[in-house]
Amino acid sequence: SKASEWLAAVVYEDPWLAGGHNGLSNAEDPRAPQDPYPRVRDLRATMREGGISDDVPIVMAGGVWALKDWNDWIDNPELGSIMFQFGTRPLLTQESPIPQAWKDRLMQLEPGDVLLHKFSPTGFYSSAIRNPFLRSLEARSDRQIPFSTEQAGDHTHQLDVGVKGKNFWVTLGDLTRAREWFGAGFTSALKTPDNTLVFVTEEEKAEIRKDQADCMGCLSQCAFSSWMDSETNSTGRLADPRSFCIQKSLQESVHGGDLDKNLLFAGHAAYRFKQDPFYSNGFVPTVKQLVDRILTGD
Repeated sequence: SKASEWLAAVVYEDPWLAGGHNGLSNAEDPRAPQDPYPRVRDLRATMREGGISDDVPIVMAGGVWALKDWNDWIDNPELGSIMFQFGTRPLLTQESPIPQAWKDRLMQLEPGDVLLHKFSPTGFYSSAIRNPFLRSLEARSDRQIPFSTEQAGDHTHQLDVGVKGKNFWVTLGDLTRAREWFGAGFTSALKTPDNTLVFVTEEEKAEIRKDQADCMGCLSQCAFSSWMDSETNSTGRLADPRSFCIQKSLQESVHGGDLDKNLLFAGHAAYRFKQDPFYSNGFVPTVKQLVDRILTGD
């Protein structure tokens, strides 16, 4: 309110539906999406309390596909001025710089094919296509057991696989699981910052270690490599093998790398490419054609 005259707009990003990194807080349940309307209504009320004019628009972002879906938001006195941000639909335009294979993938998606996850080394939740790359990270985290460095509590059994003679104590059930993973080819156990071990193949271990060593410091702090932009250049925490090098993955995605092995950001409405008749027979619009379509309400 102290500088309201400089405020051009306020963006509300739906953290359950927006693509890429989003603002889901620790107080919110990633598995329990909330209706954006009450949240935006409350945002407008807060803005009014601060003396901010209704002429300053709230920009609704995340889950926006067609304006006809938002008829009850437009010219609504509870909400004041409203604008809409389209992030996913412009990916599938002739001018979009993403590879053709990525565009083709967008037109094949089904509901549920975009995953809200927390594997990003930023520590934030983000949404991306649930391809083999993300599925492998899900599976890696599932192959995870807590440990103690000495016998304590229910950690009564010494781990005898994946740790090459190091002393780790686990539960009997986790020992059984670890032996099963080892027998399936996941023969290396890597420590995480949370006093757990994840089981990976030797090939995965080599890639993880190389990517961590090759860290170029693209983030102010990185969970995957433990890099931090500080005097010590370290977060002080163990590098986390449950994450990945986001710089490497995004570079490969946009420069023709294997789309099954890299991160593909998209919003949760991306499945509508396959359902929307506008994209029938593989039609890819120009940006102008897309804008004209959006202005029809579709």
